[in-house]
Parts: sequence; C-alpha cells; structure tokens
Amino acid sequence: MEFYKLFGFVGILKESIQPIPKNGKILGLITMIYLLFTSIFFLIFKSMSDSLLRDMFIKESIIPISSANGSTIASLLSSIKQNTKLVLAIDFSFIFFIFFFISFFSTNAIILIFAASYFSETLSVKDLGIKILRSCIRLFFTMFYTTILVIGYFFFCLSMSTPLFYSMNDFLKVVAFAILSYIIYLYISIVWVLALVVSAVEEGCYGIMALGKAGKIIKGNEMKGFILNILFNLLALMIFQGTQIVHNMIIMLILVNVCCLWKVFQLVAYTVLYIDCKKNQGDEIIEFQGSIDYSKISNLPLIIDGTPYRV
Repeated sequence: MEFYKLFGFVGILKESIQPIPKNGKILGLITMIYLLFTSIFFLIFKSMSDSLLRDMFIKESIIPISSANGSTIASLLSSIKQNTKLVLAIDFSFIFFIFFFISFFSTNAIILIFAASYFSETLSVKDLGIKILRSCIRLFFTMFYTTILVIGYFFFCLSMSTPLFYSMNDFLKVVAFAILSYIIYLYISIVWVLALVVSAVEEGCYGIMALGKAGKIIKGNEMKGFILNILFNLLALMIFQGTQIVHNMIIMLILVNVCCLWKVFQLVAYTVLYIDCKKNQGDEIIEFQGSIDYSKISNLPLIIDGTPYRV
C-alpha cells in the first residue's frame, strides 16, 4: 500500500493529460493569451532594465576619469542612484503584473477549464468568463492567505537560521538547514496549492475555509502531492537557471514560455489531484455546474405512491 502511495503521482500525471481534448480550443486560447502577455512583459522588462543598467555602468565608468569637480561627481552619483531606483521599480512592476494579474487569471481559468473537462462539460468563452467572475474573489482571498503563509514561513526559517550566520564554520549547517527548510516547505505547501483549486471550483469556500478543506481532502494522499511538488519545483528551477545562464534573447524567451507551459500542466495536475483525493475519500460526484459538488449517496428508500423503492 505504501509502495502504491509512493508512485501514485504517476497516475495523477496520466490523468492530467486525458481531459485535454474536451475543451482543447478554449484551452489553446487561454494558453496563447497567457504566453503572449508573459512574453510581452518579459521583453519589456528585459529591454528596459538592460538599458538602465548600461546607462548606470557608463556613468560609473566616467567617475574615475572625471575632473575633481565635486558637483559633477555628485551629479553622476545622484543619477546612478536614480537609475538604481528605476531598475528596482521595474523589477517590482514586472513581478507584480506577471505573478499577480496574469498568473491570477490564468490560474483561475486553467483550473476551471480542466475541472469542467474532467466531467465532460464543454465550455464556451462566455461560460468560462462567468465562472471566472464568480470565482475570482474567492481565489483572490485564498491567494492572499497563502501568500501570507509563504512569507511567514520564509521569515520563520530566516529567524531560525540567523544564529548560524555568525560563524563561518557553520556554512554547511546553513546549507543543510536551507535544504531541509525547502523540503518541509514543499510538503506543507501541498495544502496551500490545493486550497487554490478548492476556492476556484467550490462555491462559498475561500480563505481559511479553503485551507481547512484542502487539509482534510489531502489527508492520506500527502505523498502524492509531495512528490508532485518536488517534480514540478525541480524542473521549474532548472528552467529558471537556464534563463540565468543563457544570454540569447530568443533562447531566454523560449525558456520563459516553456516555464509557462509547465505551469499550465502543473495546475492541471493539482486539479486532478483534488478530484482524485475526493474520490478516494468515498465521495460520489453528483455534477459540475460552476462548482464541483460531492455528496454521499443515501441508502434510504425512495417512497413512490406509498411504496418504498431502494436506490
């Protein structure tokens, strides 16, 4: 049984591919929009930040050969400081727009599309728009809570590791602590990610309620989610490192788009994991109408014209 749980994630990955053709057109549309906006923001961010950094380096190189005029040097330093602030502002804007607006709406849409596909429901653009409007507030609140949890966990680990930084001899301990902290994060964040799926597909469930329900749903299937988390994060880290190593703009853009496609598949897998966990708990699927409703089938007799019938 433990062996099955250890490799149960393989079944999740297989099931993640099966619903794709059912809403292929609308999925392709959403994916193309997601890739397009991500590519545009990436190119804008890259070109503007590179331009500002070049200007900063040029002005820094002028300082050593400039005259001893203090006002000139002060002006150059002020200009460099201003450019640094602009670079930071662009970085912040890039993160804000990419990881909030684009990521938020793409996450919502992809989860809803695959939840509907799993139940053989065909979605139109209008249907998807209505579902997104109905679920975006729930997903926003849940993302807010999960973000707080991630930040809180980061600062907790930072505070715990602070004593180790005072001694250079403890460098290996710092590395070991960082690796251990990240592994623990990958384990506990299963609930946080699953809470996003819960809030997207279930009416009236968001925030703390979605986190609590996700914790109950994943119970007994933690190993599946944990291994999926490891797999997805390792490959995403490899792609990200690739963007840092290469300097060719076209290759970097390709890697960014590959990372986006990987995220789409990741959201699909977590949606399938959510449904699989519900089924493993013995819940019967009734229907999918903007939300996924589960309930136990009653064994009570049905009374028709005074005669009991069992269903």
